[in-house]
Amino acid sequence: MTTTIRELAGARARQSYYWRVRNGRTRALARESASQTWHIQPGHPGGAYCDLGHELEPPAHHTPTLLSRSRSSRRRHEQEFRGGCLHCDWEGPVHRGDGYGDGDNAAIEDAHDHAFPGWRTLPSVAAGSWSRWRRLTSLYPAGWVDQGAPVLVMSRSRREAHAPPHRGRRRYELRILQPPGNPGSIPTDQEALF
Repeated sequence: MTTTIRELAGARARQSYYWRVRNGRTRALARESASQTWHIQPGHPGGAYCDLGHELEPPAHHTPTLLSRSRSSRRRHEQEFRGGCLHCDWEGPVHRGDGYGDGDNAAIEDAHDHAFPGWRTLPSVAAGSWSRWRRLTSLYPAGWVDQGAPVLVMSRSRREAHAPPHRGRRRYELRILQPPGNPGSIPTDQEALF
């Protein structure tokens, strides 16, 4: 008689299972390794949670994070990413890529769609403009700033990775392409330049 292992859902449950596999305290399939199980990407919210007793209580509000795992095929090694929530069992669709803005950005955006619906309409700032961002927080929906709503930062390139909370900053920095300028203000003929 064979028993099937029920796949866990939710970022917190997957992270607990990851630590059990990593520490060799579960009967994982022989071919399964810690990197091949879904887990919270290092450096993202909840990544410190493990089955050793850290962060046992979920946050009081939806909190986005990034799940990842490694997959090997006959031709190459690839990463899979999906957004997750530390408050509930929600998980987003799987995105494939190599990270660094490829696959991981889409998954992080899915998680923010879940936790902060409408975040794409928030005002953006240039990198390093934290004083300007603090002034713009009055445009955020009530309570979002306290819950860690993202700051939208204008990207320097098309494929710049979103930055997870770091150095005491409780929010993601989501990189977006600079909005196009007003096309009506650009001269259309050579004479306008002189």
